[in-house]
Amino acid sequence: MKFTIAALSTLAVASASSFVQKEQGVDVFASPNWEKTARATAADMVDVKVVLKHDAARVSLLEEKLMEVSDPRSPVYGQHLSIEEIKDVLSLSPHSTYKVENVLKGYNTTSFETNKYGDIISLSMNAAEAEKLFNTELYHHSHKDAPSNMPTSVIRATKPYHVPSSIADEVAIVENLLRFPRLEFVPTAIPERYAPPAFAGLEADDEFSSCGTKCTGYTTPAVLQSRYGYPTVNPEDVASGNRMAVAEFQFQYYDDPDLEAFSDACGLENTVEVDSTVGGNKPAKCSIGIQACVESLLDIEYIKAVAGAIPLEVYYSGTFSLYDWAVQVNDDSNPAQVQSVSYGNDEIQQTSDDYMFTTNTEFMKAGARGVTIFFASGDQGVWGRSGTTGNVFHPDFPAASPYVTAVGGTDFSTKSVIGEETSWDASGGGFSNTFDIPSYQSDAVATYKSTAELPDAKYYNDTGRGYPDVSALGGQVNPYCIAFGGKGSKFSGVAGTSAAAPVVAGVFAILNNVRLSNGDAALGFVNPWIYQNADAFNDVTTGTNNAGGRQPGFDAAEGWDPATGVGTPNYSSMEKAL
Repeated sequence: MKFTIAALSTLAVASASSFVQKEQGVDVFASPNWEKTARATAADMVDVKVVLKHDAARVSLLEEKLMEVSDPRSPVYGQHLSIEEIKDVLSLSPHSTYKVENVLKGYNTTSFETNKYGDIISLSMNAAEAEKLFNTELYHHSHKDAPSNMPTSVIRATKPYHVPSSIADEVAIVENLLRFPRLEFVPTAIPERYAPPAFAGLEADDEFSSCGTKCTGYTTPAVLQSRYGYPTVNPEDVASGNRMAVAEFQFQYYDDPDLEAFSDACGLENTVEVDSTVGGNKPAKCSIGIQACVESLLDIEYIKAVAGAIPLEVYYSGTFSLYDWAVQVNDDSNPAQVQSVSYGNDEIQQTSDDYMFTTNTEFMKAGARGVTIFFASGDQGVWGRSGTTGNVFHPDFPAASPYVTAVGGTDFSTKSVIGEETSWDASGGGFSNTFDIPSYQSDAVATYKSTAELPDAKYYNDTGRGYPDVSALGGQVNPYCIAFGGKGSKFSGVAGTSAAAPVVAGVFAILNNVRLSNGDAALGFVNPWIYQNADAFNDVTTGTNNAGGRQPGFDAAEGWDPATGVGTPNYSSMEKAL
């Protein structure tokens, strides 16, 4: 049947009283950290994304294409797809997009935009109109731990949401109605995890004092370069078009005085600076306590300390949505080839499998276009942010997605001595409860399970995707030195896989620089390359990620393991393997 615009508009009105529930598996419409307050009204604006449904066979074809261009053994390795080619692969009918657009236009919106792939429609409308469109109730929610200088509020549904029945078959999910952001606020006083480590100066390698006395005993850029062996990339060395990016949320801005103070203290040849920002920046926030900028400054200072003059972009989003970030990257006609993200949550906290699979499609799009995505694997070991709830392990998302590269954390085996590493006990890792073992790691996972001493099978999913894929220093034995606090910067230490992820991303940005300088394509989705070249990494064979001794956990072992992946960067070997 052929619809005209007039007919579709009539259809929207006629079906207004008929709705179909979406994400039907969701039965909790609250969060322990968010307090429901007032009902949203017509004076409140709501921004949502209506995500159109792809045929499962076409998504499988996209995965096939992704693996073909990402597998070094493939005849089409490195021949990444364009936006138009991905649209052809997904083969979403223009009629479906057209139909949904016209039904949605039957409601009052203040902004209306369809993405370049024709599969996501972004709407802005008042909350009263959104309640009509999605047949739900919307309330303001305030974060219970938000400090007074950072009031935090989101509008979310407190009951199931629906879409008009006329477009129910075309719509997968509506994002920014159900999911609550995970926010962490630290007190104004420096908490214990930022305090300097106990340190015996005579026992330390010189690199641990390379950022001055304020950082004595901390991991510094000199420590990382000594351990991982990557070269310094100066402006004249940067390949044309090579770029990298970090993603920031949750009031995580950055300021130039801290970046300059870090560069000066550590004697970096290339001053740490941000070349462009997507989503805005509020540097003044970095002078209000430490909670505003610690995460972003860690990411920026260390990806640049590693990758030198390679240009850096910062994506900032006030929506707190990793899905929104992925859509933003994919809508960029020329996204940075390396993306580092230090945010995530447990799979069990993701509200619905529909959401995770929909987000995976965005990751596949990015990888097929030649974008490498690194996610920190989490800082609570096998137990995740949910802790020992249910007496089962809680894998991380997106780190456990098969279409991203998960980065775990290590410590030096001997404190303040650059050498062998051991698994950080709080580094996230394990096996997904949602996603199957991908082919690129099947042999590595099978080897680990056949040789390691495993926890009782009741704790984890034996058929799940294993993570992390790689690791880097991130533990608390020698925390990372950072500059923070705005004008008159302070120096202190921060630990976590949030530190490891930008370091690994910086190393891969350098590897991209080599390839691009030689006229080759960027590495893109690197997991097949990683597992085919596992011997190019520093294997980590000791330690257990049991989160501070709360047995059990997964042991590090020879080869890949769910505590440290294939190991930490060994740049010279990695470059030879390109």
